[in-house]
Amino acid sequence: MTLKIKFRKSAIKNKEGVLYFQLIHKRKVKQITTRFRLFSFEWDNRLSSVITSNANEERRLYLQNMKERLELDIKTINQLINILEKRSDYSINDFLEYYKDNFSNSFLFSFIDYRIKKLKSDNRLKTAAIYETVARSFSRFRCGEDIQIEKIDSMLMQQYEAFLKCNNLSNNSISCYMRVLRAIYNQSVQKGLISSKSPFKYVYTGIDKTVKRSVNIDIILKLSKLDLFGNSNLQQARDLFMFSFYMRGMSFIDMANLTKSNIKNGYIIYSRSKTKQTLTVKIEKCIEEIIERYQNLAIDNYLLPIYNKSNYNYVSHLRTYNKRLSRLSLMLAIEKPLSSYISRHSWATIALRKGIPIQVISEGMGHENEKTTRIYLASLDQSVLDDANAQIIAL
Repeated sequence: MTLKIKFRKSAIKNKEGVLYFQLIHKRKVKQITTRFRLFSFEWDNRLSSVITSNANEERRLYLQNMKERLELDIKTINQLINILEKRSDYSINDFLEYYKDNFSNSFLFSFIDYRIKKLKSDNRLKTAAIYETVARSFSRFRCGEDIQIEKIDSMLMQQYEAFLKCNNLSNNSISCYMRVLRAIYNQSVQKGLISSKSPFKYVYTGIDKTVKRSVNIDIILKLSKLDLFGNSNLQQARDLFMFSFYMRGMSFIDMANLTKSNIKNGYIIYSRSKTKQTLTVKIEKCIEEIIERYQNLAIDNYLLPIYNKSNYNYVSHLRTYNKRLSRLSLMLAIEKPLSSYISRHSWATIALRKGIPIQVISEGMGHENEKTTRIYLASLDQSVLDDANAQIIAL
């Protein structure tokens, strides 16, 4: 197998091009795009080398660093080729698989991309979206420079934590980012790419108690009766919120994926995307009215008008939905904006206040255990606690 380094110029004027490896084996040619970006005048085609001499000091350091990392990558690829050359026979695709498992995935952003593709193929779109958000954040922290996973240590993660705090992220958001990176790190350990150095030992990965994410029943009633004549987008957002509430706090992704085949004998029977648990909800009149209202607007065999022919990505529709709920919040003059989560939390909280046992609430929401339900119900209004205490003292 022969290896060459090539430069591909950008089709956009004044934008950096990219270096790629060209592999030739048994008359078959494959390309591996690298993470190295530079301009055409910074690349010597004849010598297949980065030119550093004509740059200013800052750019020269960048190019010198690139040159060193490129030489290291070439050395590693040649080592992989030598290992495969010892076999009696191998194909260029064998090499690419070997490369992906043993080289590309040893870098953080490459490994994250690999995990995101796997999550999307498993239809775990929400988790994939969180991974993408964390990848963008860590890339900003690293100024776009990738890093080998084995070089991630506790000092780097403490620096990243400080970076997140400077960007005014809450403790729970910081914890979420850290737990995603820790999961990626542990996955690379499990694949044998690195040995663990416990880099997350000194950063926050816990969960702070948050302000409750529910609203009182009077807000729900005001929303249901809000006059939205002439604004079909806001009316649809309101109806989806109410549908979620009527369906015992149904999640947005589960609403988006409902089809007409989910209706059986006066019930909606569906499997929660998060837990795969099957839930059965009786179609009350209020649920039926919303279904009938949108039966001619929903595409294909879907029950609700969330997807459209040009976009089946529920994450982008969720963003639009939450923006419309924020506008509805202004119309209701409520301090805390509505979101897709609030219908779910509100159903649980209102049910508890009506004296419905936690076991019933837990089963109704499709929680795997009551511990999860108790997290939802952990932040009742302070006034409820004050009233309870006053009643006890009065005894």
